[in-house]
Amino acid sequence: MSSVLLTTDGSDIATAAMTRAIAILGRDHTFASLAVVPSAFLPGASVTPMDTHPVIDPELEEEIEREGRVEGTTDLAELDQTLGITSDHILETGEPGPTICEVAARIGADLVVVGSHGYGWLQRVLIGSVSHHVLHNSPCPVLVMRRDEGSPPPE
Repeated sequence: MSSVLLTTDGSDIATAAMTRAIAILGRDHTFASLAVVPSAFLPGASVTPMDTHPVIDPELEEEIEREGRVEGTTDLAELDQTLGITSDHILETGEPGPTICEVAARIGADLVVVGSHGYGWLQRVLIGSVSHHVLHNSPCPVLVMRRDEGSPPPE
């Protein structure tokens, strides 16, 4: 029995990817599901136009992160229900790619499953790719589940 880390951003694409992965892998594994809430860094108003140090509104930042954690917790519960599995839920705050790799190492995962949004090369260059980062930095094998051919491209 392997330890499998399922990753989600709460999107329909991620849920479809995890559904396909479970269909391939089967349910005879120990599962952990991970949602990563991005850090909320919100620059406030600058003192002068030349001010290069943004002012951070800590209360607003905290509220956004709290909302993200609530949403992430809900996403993890819904993922279990959709997949028909029971998993250990892990909710982290940070940058998704590095955080997924850190959690995989921490829990001793045998496999990490990530979804791919199917962005073209230009979009990957401009916004990066979580699946690409995990594929090249994970401490264990990675299963990248691509978007179905018939699915509409991401917005």
